[in-house]
Amino acid sequence: MLCEVLNIEQQVKDLIHHFAMMSVQEEDDGIIPLYGVDEQPDMLDCIINCFEETYGEEAQDRLVEVDDVLGTVSAGEEAYPNLRAFIEDHLFDYHVNTMNSTPIVWKLTTERTIADSTDEGFACFVDYHSLNSGMLDRLTSKYLEPRKAELRERRSTANRRRSDDSLSTSEQAEAAEKYERCTSGLNQISVFEDVIQELGSTNKRNFDDEDRQRVEKLAPKIASFREETRKRVDTLAELRERRGEKWFKNTFSDKFWEAVDEWRDEWIDALEELERACMEYAKPVDKPVESHLADLFNYFHWRLKGSDHYSSTGILFMTYYFEREGTDLLDDDGQPFENLTEDERLLASLATGLDDSSIVNTEYLEAMTEDEESVGDLPPLAEFKALAQEIDDRCQAVEKEIPSDWAVRALSEITTAGYQPNRDHGVEINITPLVDANIVPKIVGKQVI
Repeated sequence: MLCEVLNIEQQVKDLIHHFAMMSVQEEDDGIIPLYGVDEQPDMLDCIINCFEETYGEEAQDRLVEVDDVLGTVSAGEEAYPNLRAFIEDHLFDYHVNTMNSTPIVWKLTTERTIADSTDEGFACFVDYHSLNSGMLDRLTSKYLEPRKAELRERRSTANRRRSDDSLSTSEQAEAAEKYERCTSGLNQISVFEDVIQELGSTNKRNFDDEDRQRVEKLAPKIASFREETRKRVDTLAELRERRGEKWFKNTFSDKFWEAVDEWRDEWIDALEELERACMEYAKPVDKPVESHLADLFNYFHWRLKGSDHYSSTGILFMTYYFEREGTDLLDDDGQPFENLTEDERLLASLATGLDDSSIVNTEYLEAMTEDEESVGDLPPLAEFKALAQEIDDRCQAVEKEIPSDWAVRALSEITTAGYQPNRDHGVEINITPLVDANIVPKIVGKQVI
């Protein structure tokens, strides 16, 4: 029998939870207040409406049954006191637990904005999938202002009644208590509005002018390296098309083209993204940067660049074959001999230097010399390798100035230009600023983040 009772209670709560989620998701702005004002429906109104749409003429009977299951308070001033109490006090916690601590309906509340608050000045349920940067503004204009007006009116009435000698002592005491609750509610909302304003303010990234200049200068180097890489890969593809698979394998290696073909799109795409990362981080520090872009600075080091050893899988592994097959086809100026066939000219071009050698810092070329060698003694392709090394060093320097923790960067992304939630980052990241501001229930801090 006890199991049956518990099962019924569970089913009732599941039904209410379902109706609540459905109601929030169907709202145009994704917001339903916990306490309605004037003609503004609250969550209880919405759930009652769901019962009426679902059960028709039997809706009232079902609501009475549900209310009886949820508590023992008899209907007096309102029809469903236990249902209201569940919605106000337990619905959000039930939602958090039902959704395995990943709520997709959030509850914003003023209850924790001041110490020793009495009652709750304002609260609402918000659809996570409707979150956007304008949500807080809508809360202020559409929901907070009417709620404040109502509380002021109630407080004014209570103020008159608490000093009305024609009323009984208990009535005056009740009015005094109501006055304190309304005052507390208004104070909560005042702090809540300050919090909303603070959430909407700029929170600059920790990336100084020197850092920004560094990435700004790095971007064209990456662009040059990308185009040099693209040009050489395209030349390989053209040679393979002109001379055939057998010649290509005999000239380079059996697996060379397979490796290049497997990685070439990723190389180019990643270099494009790395250039974009530089431009994004070069922006003023009050502009947000996508959190994933920081990973590209390290990605160049451990995955993209590689080495000039034939077993490497990074871009530079191609240079082993380029130098081996193309160097002898270059003159003393590092250019293809004039008497070469078209196929030989293409092969020779793989071993040439950069189209614009000024893009690479001379110190990186000097670092490649040995003993009495000068930069002029280096093979032309050394410029390509030196540029890769310079980009690598500069990327690592940038990486040190950016938080390594993705969560920290994601929080920065959604708060730099004011609170701008990004659903791609998930519930935990997006709700954290609201937890820090104490405008969500305690359970969020305990179970969600």
